[in-house]
Amino acid sequence: MRLTKERAITLHRRMWRWIGLKTLKEKRCVGKGEWFNRFGLKIISGACYCCEYAQQFVQYPDWSNVGCFYCPIDWGGKRKCCDGKALFALWRYERDMGNWQEVGKLALQIAELPEREEI
Repeated sequence: MRLTKERAITLHRRMWRWIGLKTLKEKRCVGKGEWFNRFGLKIISGACYCCEYAQQFVQYPDWSNVGCFYCPIDWGGKRKCCDGKALFALWRYERDMGNWQEVGKLALQIAELPEREEI
């Protein structure tokens, strides 16, 4: 899927906002697969639409975070969303622990992360 920076950010925000709100409403951990199923969308290979966008700039796409350098979202000063203290890593951890309250809150925070200006 070819994405513009603007489209990737828009879809990123929509997906994470939906995951957060649905998680809090249903009091259970909701993942990205449910987003794709609910709206009949083709599943992407990255963690989110911004990962998908970033991978367009890597000559030999691999998922070892090489594409994170091109992520259009500011993950709090870190280039990698998967770094242990980044929100996505925390979201994944809380999801694995089944802590739906924290999963919902973190997803909503991820949805509102600022855009990186230099990308």
